Amino acid sequence: MKPLSVAYRELVLGGHLLALGTASMAGAAAYLFGRNPTVVLLLMAYLFSFGAYMMNRSAEMDQDLASHPERTTYLARRRKILPGVVAASFLIGYALAATVSLIFLVALLVPLALSLLYSVGSKRLVGLIGTSKLKQRLLLKNVSIAFGWSLIPILVGLYFGGFNVPLLLLGPLIFMRLMTNTIVFDIRDTDGDRKNAIKTLPTELGVPRSFKVVGAIDALSAVYLVALLVAGLVPSYSVTLLLLPIYSTIYRGLAMQSNANLSFICDVVADAEYVLWGPLIYIGKLLI
Repeated sequence: MKPLSVAYRELVLGGHLLALGTASMAGAAAYLFGRNPTVVLLLMAYLFSFGAYMMNRSAEMDQDLASHPERTTYLARRRKILPGVVAASFLIGYALAATVSLIFLVALLVPLALSLLYSVGSKRLVGLIGTSKLKQRLLLKNVSIAFGWSLIPILVGLYFGGFNVPLLLLGPLIFMRLMTNTIVFDIRDTDGDRKNAIKTLPTELGVPRSFKVVGAIDALSAVYLVALLVAGLVPSYSVTLLLLPIYSTIYRGLAMQSNANLSFICDVVADAEYVLWGPLIYIGKLLI
């Protein structure tokens, strides 16, 4: 296998693209706070995202075989070491967090708790939501992922020891962008989710209606950002983030084609949206 092919498979199937995207979003949040992202901040964002991703892959490898055969086969070769990779990612991340502040360290327990409840589950959840895992409840899967990522601005504020209005208003935008992404992934996973009795929008509403929901959230996220810009609540250079719903609209259109390669669109094109956050804000600051 060629080196570029090996690197591509590891980047995408190994979960690094998603982790880099999380680091990019943390960088965007730092810029909106008026600070340059530090190596420690970006590394922690990468590690916690990578650890959460590998936790989910390790816990659900058998279920994923139906909907993600290529990824599952790729990761199955390292199945025995995945728990160690998860532990190392979180331990290094928390060790770095401990050098920042106690409140920052404690706040980072929330993403870990969400990851555990999403991937591993707890019997205590049954009495609350009727299932042991967050992902097994209709829409709760999407909301829990979107909520977890929407905490990035709060965590960045705690890292730098302060908050401003643009930073806090970034959270809802991240939430909406993550909702669109996760629903598109659910569309890709429709057959596998039905086999595993997992209720998602596509399994309950159908694929065409689910695409309409994604379109509505795309539009809502654009309207939200425009409203913030018009009201002067976020810097004018944030206008570059309007490219995100446009980008999503394009890949959603591609995904709706009958011959669409949904695996490539989701694992590469859709996840690459996260990577765009930091560069878009940085370019906006340079040009506007």
